[in-house]
Amino acid sequence: MRKASFMAVATAMAIESSAQTLPRIIAHRGGSKEQDQNTLAALLNSYEKGIRGFEIDVRLSKDRRIVLMHDSQIEQLTTGSGRVEDLTTDELAKIRTRKTGQPLPYLEEIFDFLKNKEDAFIQVEIKCDKYNDADLTEMCRILLMMVKKQIDPAKVIFISFDERALKKIKKLSPAQQTCLVASEVHPRLLAKARAVGADYLSVQLDNLDRDFIRDAHKAGLKVTAWTITNEADAQLAIALGTDFVTTDIPAAQLERKNARP
Repeated sequence: MRKASFMAVATAMAIESSAQTLPRIIAHRGGSKEQDQNTLAALLNSYEKGIRGFEIDVRLSKDRRIVLMHDSQIEQLTTGSGRVEDLTTDELAKIRTRKTGQPLPYLEEIFDFLKNKEDAFIQVEIKCDKYNDADLTEMCRILLMMVKKQIDPAKVIFISFDERALKKIKKLSPAQQTCLVASEVHPRLLAKARAVGADYLSVQLDNLDRDFIRDAHKAGLKVTAWTITNEADAQLAIALGTDFVTTDIPAAQLERKNARP
């Protein structure tokens, strides 16, 4: 269902929803419109502005380090070129983001930043669409080992479009929280989420509706809407009854959230 079809009724629905708890804000890629995306600087800026939920993307380097990066090719966002998967730690150390010259962080740096912040949590998106089974299994093992060594597992939610990744995480660590990401709602989505053992669903805002969210809640799943870009999006997400909203402008959205009655 497209966003335009909601807007005629969104205001009335928001009034009905005003008594419910507002969705928690998640900084998409750390807050990609307020700082360089997927950097420690982005998370630090968002945290200092009051944000306590974060989302990042991770990939596996050539020498098996977990690196923050969304794109399969890094040249658009950084001074480097090629794929993270083909680069070593020494090669990645020379690369900076194009806008403000930030280094590419490793996941252990992010966990170290968040581990003592009791009110913070993070969604770690596993980017693995072209990984073979062996590489993906190794990546999931590394991710879970890092959680065990560094941070309270309750603060971490592994998310992915790739059902294989979520199945592997749950097989290796059944209690670890996971979230299935989807662009669209379809009749089998809830069944897919249950089949991979997901605790959460994250769905593109334009394709969400109240009936689906109610059904997800009945199935024991919490729902995140992505990606919130303006106040109209935020009001729609509230009216729909989402549990979380992922946004590129988290500080601005938190300021508006705090200003609501």
